[in-house]
Parts: sequence; C-alpha cells; structure tokens
Amino acid sequence: MAICKSNNTKMFGRAVIVEVADGCPDEVPSENDFMLLAAGTSKTFDMSPNTVTSSADDTKGWVENIVTSNDLTISFEGEVRVNDRSDQYGVYKFIKYYVNEATNARQPTIWVRMYFGQIMIQAYMVITALSNDGGTDDIVTFSTEFKVADGSTVKVDDIESGS
Repeated sequence: MAICKSNNTKMFGRAVIVEVADGCPDEVPSENDFMLLAAGTSKTFDMSPNTVTSSADDTKGWVENIVTSNDLTISFEGEVRVNDRSDQYGVYKFIKYYVNEATNARQPTIWVRMYFGQIMIQAYMVITALSNDGGTDDIVTFSTEFKVADGSTVKVDDIESGS
C-alpha cells in the first residue's frame, strides 16, 4: 500500500467555515465566543457591488462604471441533528434566538465570520432568511442568510497574520 503525500492545492468545502457569536456591534466577541453554526453542507459569500454607469460622449464609446456600495451576503446550509452538539452554536439555539428577537421587535443580529482559504470575512450581520426542509425519507436541512447590519464592522483579514 502506497502512502502518498496529500495534495492540498485545491480548496474544498469542508475548509470553508462559518462561525457565529452573540454580541452587539460596539464590541467584537472574544475568540472563545465564536462557535461553528452547525453541520454545514454549503457556505457562500457574495459581495454584489452596486454600481452606477456613465455613457457620456467623452468615454470613447465605453460605458464607465463606478462601485457606489456593496451588498455583502453570507449564506449557509446545514443538516439538522436531533440534538445540537455542545461545540456548535446549534440550529435550535439559532432558531430560538431569531424568533425571540422578532417577537420582541428587535433586529435578529449576530456576529458572523467565514473562513475562506487564506482570509477571514467578519461582520455584525442581520439574519435575513431562515428555513428548513425535510421530506419523509430525507435528512432534515436548514438554510440561513446574513446581510451586513453595521458597515463599520466589516473586515477581511489574513488568517495567518490576523491583519
């Protein structure tokens, strides 16, 4: 049996991690406060820039574009376990938190960070979608989406150096 060195030159989904932490936008939670959201099956981010264009007659036939703002969205899909794991934030705590905030007329906001390759994207975000799916023979899944709640909290850091 050959024992070959692993090839880690490609990115794979298990290496993309989404963590959440309770807190307010004025103070970043400690490292120990961040926990994996749940058992993930799909994690994405989208920075959808909002743009304006100029087609003035001095642009030499080219429409020019300017980015005016960004709409950062982090999406997460995961599988539901009968019991949340103690080392994860957990889907049940997450659902109860969301409902409690909505019932009390507060914004359902949470700190979110996503590890993606060599960077970490972090922001104080609002939960903008939360749903589940489970047929009679399927594993029950859930999906959620986060959008920026406080633009001053958005940062992208190197994972290695933290800057």
